Amino acid sequence: MAGLVCFLLIALYVFDELTYDRFHTKADRIYRVIDEKTSAEGKESKIAAVGYKIADRAPADIPEVKTAARFTAFGRTNISDPVSANTIHELFITANPDFLLVFDFELLEGNRATALTAPRSVILTEETAKRIYGVSSVVGRSLKAETDSLPFIVTGILKNFPSNSHVSFNLIFSESSITGKRYQDFINRDWTSNSFTTYLVLDKNADVAKATQKLNQMVASNRTNDNTGKSILNLQPLPSIHFYSAGIEGDNTRTERKGNLTYIYVFSIVALFVLLIACINYMNLTTARFANRGKEIAVRKVAGAGRGNLITQFLSEAFVMAIIALILALSATWLLLPSFNAFAEKQLSLNSATDYRVWLGIFITVLIVGLFAGAYPALFQSRLKPFLLLKNKIQQSKGQLSLRKGLVVFQFALSIIMIVATVVVFLQMKYVNTANMGFNKEQLVVIDINSGAIRRGAETIKNEYAKIPGVKSVSATSRVPGEWKVITKVKAKQQGSLAASDDMYLFTADDQFLKTFEIGLLKGRNFSAANLGDSSAILINETAASMLGIKEPSEQMVEIPSTNYNGNVDNLNEPFRARVVGITNDFNFRSLREKIAPILIAYQQNPVDRIDYYTVRLTTDNAKQTLAQMENILHKIDPNHLFEYNFLDKQWDIFYRDDKKRETIFLAIAVMTILIACLGLFGLATYAAEQRIREIGIRKVLGASVSGIVTMLSKDFIKLVLMASVLAIPVSWWMMNSWLSDFAYRTKIYWWVFVIAGALALFVALFTVGLKALKAAIANPVKSLRTE
Repeated sequence: MAGLVCFLLIALYVFDELTYDRFHTKADRIYRVIDEKTSAEGKESKIAAVGYKIADRAPADIPEVKTAARFTAFGRTNISDPVSANTIHELFITANPDFLLVFDFELLEGNRATALTAPRSVILTEETAKRIYGVSSVVGRSLKAETDSLPFIVTGILKNFPSNSHVSFNLIFSESSITGKRYQDFINRDWTSNSFTTYLVLDKNADVAKATQKLNQMVASNRTNDNTGKSILNLQPLPSIHFYSAGIEGDNTRTERKGNLTYIYVFSIVALFVLLIACINYMNLTTARFANRGKEIAVRKVAGAGRGNLITQFLSEAFVMAIIALILALSATWLLLPSFNAFAEKQLSLNSATDYRVWLGIFITVLIVGLFAGAYPALFQSRLKPFLLLKNKIQQSKGQLSLRKGLVVFQFALSIIMIVATVVVFLQMKYVNTANMGFNKEQLVVIDINSGAIRRGAETIKNEYAKIPGVKSVSATSRVPGEWKVITKVKAKQQGSLAASDDMYLFTADDQFLKTFEIGLLKGRNFSAANLGDSSAILINETAASMLGIKEPSEQMVEIPSTNYNGNVDNLNEPFRARVVGITNDFNFRSLREKIAPILIAYQQNPVDRIDYYTVRLTTDNAKQTLAQMENILHKIDPNHLFEYNFLDKQWDIFYRDDKKRETIFLAIAVMTILIACLGLFGLATYAAEQRIREIGIRKVLGASVSGIVTMLSKDFIKLVLMASVLAIPVSWWMMNSWLSDFAYRTKIYWWVFVIAGALALFVALFTVGLKALKAAIANPVKSLRTE
């Protein structure tokens, strides 16, 4: 049963991953347009967003393209019900009318063909409708967005998105709602931006290569030569997006989760292995206990039972056991699924609504398990002669024993690998939680700025926050270390230099930034609130200083001609000329998987970026009361402001969420493989004891001690575990060294990790075999000898 439960959970997870985005009827014909760029400096990038005009013109100009979907995000804004004033803060996403004709997301209410056609239309998911209105049936009701003074009308309700969809959002507006002249002028000539995620539906018989060639020709004929590098468009199949999007930027909804095909292979192999070993263990235990049934089988044969009758009997027993195990496993899986879904962030189910392919797979699996588990015992036991069965003279070949021992070695090798993996992942997670990142993330609460009034009242808010007893310091910034939003990139060069630097990141901050985040100032000075000229001042970290060739800050002029936000390069009306006034120590503002990058910290009121957060360093006392006071201060300035906050250390944990899941998965697999390996050992130990029962009796009569007999029965199994350790150590080192290579900053793989894994496996093996050996050693020798 345990093997089947493990198999079912992993199989459901793998099936869900492998069917990502495949629920759309046109899935095999939908392609995402990818812009593969090569800058003038030779730097390559891939962006999953292109210009506006491509979706407009492709169906008309390219015969292979039947229709196109397009959407984009304008940033987060307050969304509310005008009647109740109930407010949420969500991305403002717009889509073209064909979006619902390309994708088959289930529309519970509304008309697919027209829901996104009229201006000021909006579609909500069930969950979002309930959050705003309290009910889901709200078609025809008004919706207010802070970005617009006029209300929108709800024209459709979508069923909540399945977990295996790379496209996911809470609400989406018709793109015809954006009528501003500046925006209209932009989209009417936009062939080159990377602002719109675009999908094309090709004809059933279309040649994808030819369609891609025509797409690039169409864009080239309409794109002006801006001398910024090369750009080639490619088509990415929809079913490939989940697993083959590494290195692709520009997810407009910022919810896309990239899959890892390697882990799918690993989990699939483990699931099959667990099931295989469970079957083999059943065979081992059946044949090991065969001596107890030998006389029964002999009597049946003497009474006239043919070999076919016996094979049918043994296979029937195996099938009955498999069906009973399946019923118990389905019950256990059904009970475990809510917790498993919460852990895996999935919506897996095992009921009448489950995909028929899952049930068909389960049915076929049970057939194979029953046949595989029962075939060997049936064929082996049915061919023995009654005379041998009655005399209990049954010996197995060395080949059969070698196969069983080899499987035990394999089982324990896998167990040791999983133990090593669990320990190494634990050590790496401990390392990332305790590493010196150049700033102190503890006791920092980050508050989103969700309205213009809250942004304009920055000085008042900071002064009021500073008066709260539970507040140590407060800073206003555009971004924070551990940022969960897109960070602006820029290219910079010292005045007089011919070449601009590689991409650097840019924050906007005030004079309290270094104090609040406890970042060290190595050279120069900090910003000064009393110095009006500091609007053109910047701080740079050590890495940026090295790239710019600045050793001592002396107000060197640095020129920033353009910004790069999520792949969109925008030239500033005039270059931002900033003065370097200080150099800070390097600090990690991204995951420890990445090396520290160069960063420019511009003072507030600069022409590049604006503040978007207040970050407050709290004391350790009464944080709940302090947060309530901060919310009250914001509401005095803007009563409708949505108070959103995050503790920064918790946000950093999100970087390693998948790694921590892997730690749990490895631990679960390690426990499961050890359990199954113990069952395998128990089967072998049972067989060994049954085969040597008379020998044990004679040894005891001649004075052998219990400990001596236990040692005699156990030593062969100790050798198997030691062999497993020899095989597992190099494999586990290679696996975990490869995993750690993803981190720019990593722990070591210590020698004692392998010692612990091997020792734990050895202890478990000795405990399992020792129990069976002890039982055989303390048995009455007279009874053992009388069995002959």
